[in-house]
Amino acid sequence: MSTTILSSHLPHDLLSVSDLPLVIHHGELHTHWAEAAYAKGFALIARVRDRLHVALRCQTCGGVHVARHSVVMTAQPLCPHCIETRWRAAATAAGLTWLGRDAHRHYGHYRLRCGHTARRQFTFVERVASGMVSARCETCLVHREEEEALRFGWTRLGRDPQGNPNYRLYRHSCGHEQRIARANPQWGQCDCAGCGQSWTAKPSYTYLLDIRHPGTGRHHLKLGYSSHPVKRHKHQLGLPKDTEVEVVRVVAMPTGHGACAHEKAAHARLKRDHPETLVPHPEYADLMNVVSEIYRPEALAILQKTLDRIAAEVATSACIRTLNDLSDQGQIAGGNNPETPHPDPESRAPAEAVTRNSDAMLEDRAAVWRDRLPILDRHWGLTG
Repeated sequence: MSTTILSSHLPHDLLSVSDLPLVIHHGELHTHWAEAAYAKGFALIARVRDRLHVALRCQTCGGVHVARHSVVMTAQPLCPHCIETRWRAAATAAGLTWLGRDAHRHYGHYRLRCGHTARRQFTFVERVASGMVSARCETCLVHREEEEALRFGWTRLGRDPQGNPNYRLYRHSCGHEQRIARANPQWGQCDCAGCGQSWTAKPSYTYLLDIRHPGTGRHHLKLGYSSHPVKRHKHQLGLPKDTEVEVVRVVAMPTGHGACAHEKAAHARLKRDHPETLVPHPEYADLMNVVSEIYRPEALAILQKTLDRIAAEVATSACIRTLNDLSDQGQIAGGNNPETPHPDPESRAPAEAVTRNSDAMLEDRAAVWRDRLPILDRHWGLTG
């Protein structure tokens, strides 16, 4: 690996053995070394540092660098001064200002047109210079996303906590925090799942359908979400009239946004862990108007476990929200007054003093949560 030791901007006529700012190694300069260096575009000046290294002067730019003599004999030495000149030229062609190299050998530091600095790969800058891509400023992007969010009552909090580069985390003016696709706030296509009036904020369901077509003998399972599963399979899937459909199971969800998020995560997990359970689209393309999310009947147990996990996550989140609401109400009632008396732990009713397991507590919380949603008591999505 070559190492730069002398700037090419210094006068070249001073480059003699005594003028080099190096530790000279007093050894023989072999003729075949000099011939090999000359044939590869360099002049052999001196042996430096130790018996293994030599100083080379580039015949193109006049810059001096250090290389192993084995590199001179068996490979093509590269002039770091010529390489940096190309990096500077690429930066200029891309409309950037070269600031210097990064600790990583494939990266450099640049000043963008907006005035902010950025760390970019050299090959990326070359693509910018050729017009294939553009150099985006992360700082300006964050400011733009913040302004777009504020126009519709949202506050950008940061990157997606789940690591999806296409999503951001926002807080609505009502206080509800929500993951939203990056493109949606640009056009205001994002309703709050906490206080909104669209499907994203209304109760929904994650469902499992058993679909059988007597005419062809085909049997499939479908995992999806809808505010009304029966309406979904009767009027929206485009199934033939003689198709037999059974709603195997539904999991009530507090919001359509939550149902959509859980369903997408479930399909991604199933595709990754159980790809053999997915039915290829050509097998059901003439049966229904969907293009994915159809599973083989052998996957019933796997899909039931998936719904068990979703139900547990929903119950847990409902329990956490209830506890937070009670905590907030207690703080509001008591205020910040240190004289506010605390409830006497000895005065609780006997029933409250009984220790109960976590599963029973989650089930109670889920029941309380379902009682707050009249739509669930009305039909649970199972009536036509």
